[in-house]
Amino acid sequence: MNFPVLSRITLHPTICQGQPTVRGLRYPVWQVLDWLAAGQTEAEILAAHPALEPEDLRSCLAFAAERLKPLGHTLPGPNDENSAEWLLSRQSQWLAEQEFLKQLWERNPTPPAAASGA
Repeated sequence: MNFPVLSRITLHPTICQGQPTVRGLRYPVWQVLDWLAAGQTEAEILAAHPALEPEDLRSCLAFAAERLKPLGHTLPGPNDENSAEWLLSRQSQWLAEQEFLKQLWERNPTPPAAASGA
């Protein structure tokens, strides 16, 4: 799966199980996005995680935005003789990325509460 070239977003098979992370620091992109979605301010996130920088948060947002763009957003020009091939490749990539994002969405980062029993 190809991800946009964002120098602050890295993929490595031994870091966070190959998920996109911020500069290989073991901060998965989804986690940063989750903090932002929960209403945490940039200042709160940076204070709680001093290894992160303001540009890291923007890179996570840019990464998510790039992944969610519709297929037709960046179609090649009419003179591109490989446009049909490009579209099929992009569609396959988009479907794989949608599955990846679905798995991230369904993941529950908090462990289930321990069952109380006798």
